[in-house]
Amino acid sequence: MKWQSAWLLAMALMVGCSTNSVGTEAAARNFFHAEFQKWIAGESNAVATKQSQRLLLAPPISYDIRSVAKSEPDFLASRNMKEIPTDWQTWPAFKLNVAIEWKSEDGSPMTKVTTYLLTWNSAEQRWYATDVF
Repeated sequence: MKWQSAWLLAMALMVGCSTNSVGTEAAARNFFHAEFQKWIAGESNAVATKQSQRLLLAPPISYDIRSVAKSEPDFLASRNMKEIPTDWQTWPAFKLNVAIEWKSEDGSPMTKVTTYLLTWNSAEQRWYATDVF
């Protein structure tokens, strides 16, 4: 009987320690990392800044997340929804301050800090990223 209790406790701890649970900070970081790697590779992604898209800048060469904090969700974080769900204010959201490094025209590194708002849309089960000015 004791070994069963110990086993159940161990299983509960492993499940509770998951690093990619839906809507968590860890999941937000994983999403951001995957999307940023696409951006570095020149692929379509969800985190390219509006300015970089407008100016047709080359992809960045690296990034460093400087800080992460809980935030208010973006009510525009939806794609295929005709109406915004009434529970949108409960969606998990995080602000990330990110140092993004590019190569300048002369080849030297250039860094710009950008703030992102990541919102987990619970209805669509997906992350939305917005660069904040």
